[in-house]
Amino acid sequence: MLAIELPSDTEEMFQSVSRETGRSLKELVQEALDRFLEEWEDRQDAMDADRLYREFKESGEVGIPWETVKAGLDAKHAV
Repeated sequence: MLAIELPSDTEEMFQSVSRETGRSLKELVQEALDRFLEEWEDRQDAMDADRLYREFKESGEVGIPWETVKAGLDAKHAV
């Protein structure tokens, strides 16, 4: 269990949304935290992708054309 103290204006906003929507404070805070963590994870993934792409470009390694990859996948999954 996690207990946090919110600034009064933030708490008032949550209380207002709770009253207007009929949703519990717990549900609203959980949703806000879930969204924050999902966005955080997306940013981390984007930073990792940028880093890996930079490393790939700096390595001088030659990429595989999409058409070649797609043809291989099509052949592998042909029915």
